[in-house]
Amino acid sequence: MFKTKKLIWQIFPSFLIITLVSLAIVTWYSSAFFKNFFLENVEKDLTIRLKLAERELSKLIVPPFNEKQIKNLNALCKEIGTQSDTRFTIIQVTGKVIGDSGADITKLENHSSRPEIYIALKGEKGISIRYSDTLNKNMMYIALPIFKKNEIVAVIRASLSISTIDKKIKSMQKHIFLALALTLIIAAGVSLYVSRRITRPLEEMKIGAQNFAKGNLQQRLPVPDSEELGELASTMNNMAANLDDRIKAVENRRLELEAIHSSMEEGVIAIDKNEKIITINKAAASIFNFPISTLEQNNIYEVSRDINLQQFIKKALSTNKPVEKILTIHKNKKHVLNIHSTALYDSNNNRMGTLIIFHDITRIKLLENMHKDFAANVSHELKTPLTAIKGFVETLQDMSNDPDSEKNKKFLRIIEKNVTRMTAITNDLLSLSQLEIMQNDDMDFKTYDIIPIIDKAILECQDISNQKKITINKNYPDQLMAAVDPFLIEQTIINLIDNAVKYSYANTEISITALENNKHAIIRIKDSGVGIKKEDLSKIFNRFYRVDKARSRDTGGTGLGLAIVKHIAMYHNGSADVTSSIGKGSTFEIRLPLN
Repeated sequence: MFKTKKLIWQIFPSFLIITLVSLAIVTWYSSAFFKNFFLENVEKDLTIRLKLAERELSKLIVPPFNEKQIKNLNALCKEIGTQSDTRFTIIQVTGKVIGDSGADITKLENHSSRPEIYIALKGEKGISIRYSDTLNKNMMYIALPIFKKNEIVAVIRASLSISTIDKKIKSMQKHIFLALALTLIIAAGVSLYVSRRITRPLEEMKIGAQNFAKGNLQQRLPVPDSEELGELASTMNNMAANLDDRIKAVENRRLELEAIHSSMEEGVIAIDKNEKIITINKAAASIFNFPISTLEQNNIYEVSRDINLQQFIKKALSTNKPVEKILTIHKNKKHVLNIHSTALYDSNNNRMGTLIIFHDITRIKLLENMHKDFAANVSHELKTPLTAIKGFVETLQDMSNDPDSEKNKKFLRIIEKNVTRMTAITNDLLSLSQLEIMQNDDMDFKTYDIIPIIDKAILECQDISNQKKITINKNYPDQLMAAVDPFLIEQTIINLIDNAVKYSYANTEISITALENNKHAIIRIKDSGVGIKKEDLSKIFNRFYRVDKARSRDTGGTGLGLAIVKHIAMYHNGSADVTSSIGKGSTFEIRLPLN
């Protein structure tokens, strides 16, 4: 694992290395510069001496060389060399030494291979620096060609020891190294001071940040005098203040939510994707008869073994759409619950679970059942005497021979009309009661072709449409399969056609359309009647609701036909809807699942 270091031990060595490398480069460069400077001066000086010696020696350099001439040249060479403290050498073009101020010429080897001699024999100035085996020193050699009648007849060479230069360079380097060591010591002290000056505020910020992390957001960092660090400290102080405010706001919000959560009459459970309880309120815990402390982080299936609730939870977790269902749970006592689910998302909009809200509608359901039982009982009680009354009225109409029989018949017709209407109401009430009872059960419908069902319903309503000379137009395919109860769907279409005929003008048209769309079978019945006001649209499917009460009674309506339509659609897990405009007619639409 990578080992971390304190910032000061990263800054300080860096400063020290930079200083050391800089001084080393300066030392190397200055040494090389001064050495080149000294060598250039020596070269200039040696060249001048060589040219002065050439003036004297060239007078005696006249080939061919004899022994006397060579002896004189050697003697003059030694004399000039002694006077100028310089070694001079005269070499023939063959490389033979014929004069030398510092050595015995008989013992010197052929010099034609010497680099400076080689260059000079080509007519150029030859320069070479090398170690001399004869003198055991580092020497600088400069050679010049001597011309006679535009021909090189010999080479004169001057040489000078550069050992003194090396000594001076070494002495200078020694002093530089001493200065370097002193500078390095001073630089180390300065670097350590600067490093500490930089890192001390950072150390203080680190301690302050650690305190922030521990939750001490009231503390404030000291602001250093440097601009960058000062801005950083001020930013961190502002951040701590903002965090403190936000945490307090979140804490207040949490307390508010907890208060709302615990005081809600509705049960609330949040479940993660693994079906574990994230949070649960008292109302939900009381439904399952468990304390809250034992429920959180437990699997929801440990709370309730009810198979219907488990299926609901699986469905809620498998979809992003809201799910609603009415369930009956037996835990100490019977609970009828209206359950809603909503998907839960995190801050990155990733699905994290679902929220389930339990509305305890046990009391409401009890009242509804009492209402349904009452309606069913009343309907049954009314149906028998009404049937008897109707029968006797019909008998009296047939038996009446009184002179005022027409008047009696008129009254009997009124009685018959009202009895017929009351019978229709009781029949519709019975149908509604049966639908409401069936709606609580999960039904498995068989698949039927609904086109023949529609045609049969149209045939049932043909008489009432012919009376008003209303044409029924068909617009649907040859086949449309859906999972339905044929008898109930036929009743739905008959109710809608009957409603359309009653509220349409004579000599108009009714359009019936059936189609398949988005996994639904859709049936639309459009009339050309009076239309419905916008404020009445939301109430049109309510029981006994009439848009025009006087007209409805004249047409013999019970006010329950559309309520039955809605309940049949809901019984099939479908929906009923209406759109309308005053004076332009209405369109009723039934949506039924295909399977």
